[in-house]
Amino acid sequence: MPLTSNREVDHYIDQELRRFQVLASAQVYKGSFVGITSAGYARALVAGDEFVGLAYEGVDNSSGASGDVSARVFTLGDFAHALSGVAITNLGDAVYASADDTLTLTATGNSYVGFIVDVPASGNILLRIDPFRPAP
Repeated sequence: MPLTSNREVDHYIDQELRRFQVLASAQVYKGSFVGITSAGYARALVAGDEFVGLAYEGVDNSSGASGDVSARVFTLGDFAHALSGVAITNLGDAVYASADDTLTLTATGNSYVGFIVDVPASGNILLRIDPFRPAP
């Protein structure tokens, strides 16, 4: 049904950080890639998880139940990271994670995390994270 009067809607100005509830018995380290389980809880990314961002801070829920703690996660930005075998010709290529600290250009079985925006040195990239998006 169409609106018949004005309404207020919440507007989230800060687009860079989001908070996600952490899985039971999980630990997320600052700087790790973070994935979401099928139940909707965050954890240190495991290949195949949906990528939600890069951990802004470390969170230890190793003795808690799912949702007892939350982790703040970067959802926007460019981040320096190691990626072996890349060259300037890889600009724009999709990047995947096979673990919470490991990047690859191989899509199969891994999680899409973003794309290369710069190759400042051999084996190093500037990754633009792209959470909640299917691989291109």
